[in-house]
Amino acid sequence: MAKISVVNGVRFSDDGTRPTHVRWGIVDTDRNEWITGPAEAEVIEVIDALMGGNEVWTIYTVGSQTVPGPRLRTVGDSEETEGVETHPGPDDHRTLRDLPRF
Repeated sequence: MAKISVVNGVRFSDDGTRPTHVRWGIVDTDRNEWITGPAEAEVIEVIDALMGGNEVWTIYTVGSQTVPGPRLRTVGDSEETEGVETHPGPDDHRTLRDLPRF
């Protein structure tokens, strides 16, 4: 069973400049179903997972289907500016702003 962390929703700061929370969980990619979650978490939890060597991906709804999106990466150079953003591939430039808001 291949398990990955995925984000499927985001909440931004009051001024809309940075993500503060995500909706995420663990997905079994062999069966394409949630193992845990999705649950709300602060972005720092995603940063901790990324800094710990884990990969975190995004998933998006297109029509009636859920499709994989780009993985996440940390951004910023200090605790005040540290955050996450998508790491776009050559054919996928979706960002966190393209995810549903909660």
